[in-house]
Amino acid sequence: MKKFNILVIDDEPNILLSIEACLNPKHYKVDSFTGVKSAFVAMQQGVYDCALIDIRLGSDNGIELFKWMKAADMQIPTIFMSGNASLDEAAESQKLGAYDFIEKPFSSDKLKISLDNCLNFHQLKNKLWRLEQSNIQHSLIGEHALMQRLKTEISKVAKTDAVVFVHGESGTGKELIANAIHDLSARAGNALITVNCSAIPQNLLESALFGHTKGAFTGADKAKKGYFEQAHHSTLFLDEIGDMPLSAQASLLRVLENKEIQKVGSESIIKVDVRVIAASHKNLKNEVALGHFRQDLFYRINVIPIISPSLKERLSDLELLVHYLIANLCKRHGLGVKQIEPACLRLFEKYAWPGNVRELTNILERMIIMGGDKLRVDDIPRDITFTAQTRAGQLSLKEYRANTEREFIIQRLKLFDGNISQVAQSLAIDRTNLHKKIKQYEINKEQSFN
Repeated sequence: MKKFNILVIDDEPNILLSIEACLNPKHYKVDSFTGVKSAFVAMQQGVYDCALIDIRLGSDNGIELFKWMKAADMQIPTIFMSGNASLDEAAESQKLGAYDFIEKPFSSDKLKISLDNCLNFHQLKNKLWRLEQSNIQHSLIGEHALMQRLKTEISKVAKTDAVVFVHGESGTGKELIANAIHDLSARAGNALITVNCSAIPQNLLESALFGHTKGAFTGADKAKKGYFEQAHHSTLFLDEIGDMPLSAQASLLRVLENKEIQKVGSESIIKVDVRVIAASHKNLKNEVALGHFRQDLFYRINVIPIISPSLKERLSDLELLVHYLIANLCKRHGLGVKQIEPACLRLFEKYAWPGNVRELTNILERMIIMGGDKLRVDDIPRDITFTAQTRAGQLSLKEYRANTEREFIIQRLKLFDGNISQVAQSLAIDRTNLHKKIKQYEINKEQSFN
């Protein structure tokens, strides 16, 4: 267990002795001072986890000392104490950034509670700072101005409990954004709860979110906690909220307004402390206009809107992303890190990436598993190469015809579940000719129709 270094400044020696006596030397190392100058020198030379400072120090003033500490960039968590300070002085100490103010005389229990709370708070603060420096930088890869703006927004909003609405195309990393916000928040000690609203049957969504009692409906053979109860004191990420049915939207609005839920089949009200982050790839303003999404709920979740940029908006990040993903995918599959030909990157830059980073990840994973030690253009799926080259105007008429024929055969294989006889009959060619074309175009029959 870590031993904390505590600095105590009080002009009354008896107070110093009593503080030292109530702090267990196994857990705390206490340096005591009656004068400001000697204490300030000690702060410059040592590292302290917390400072206990009397406001009235004879001819000196603890608040003025605290101002010197801040001016010297001494980030020492501070608790002020006094038996005769005015309310204005107490208020000023906390306005300047002191953690707490305790009045003399105080019990040893009160002192230890204040001190432990202060130390715990600043340990969490340091942890969040480290996460801010590492987690955001490594989970949201990119140096484009849009990504820098995104990271700044995440850092700001994470410090609050405001409802956040993340919107952007599918595959842009909206869940990563929700994770980053949660990991940098005061709720990071509890697990983020993620719900994909589009993956839950509409008639079961309210039960999933709010829970149900035993016998609430057919099949409810026991009581069940909903996601809101599971996320108590934590964060609930509601992905694809645009797919939520209107009935559940009304219930969600009540929870956001009142911070309380009602289980399906119950008349009891349960208070919940949950921070909500919502996300959707749909334009919710259009969904409101179409009557598919409640306007009042949209206004309630759109308190802090955050845009998740598409990959095509930040193509300057593509090379950085590719190398990051290759390293992580190789590690996941127990492979040595593979290199990639520059030609692959040039081709990737010509592709529109409708599936964004998720599509890039899937393609690189396929290339890593199926390719050799170095990833080459031939390892890129042919439909991606075809689309990129077509978009860049690099295909000859012969290449275009070949690629079109290949895609047409693949579609027929899917249509007839890979049945060669039926595909050949539908194309008005014989089976032998079809087999030749499948071999010529390197069509994997097993994969093509899955």
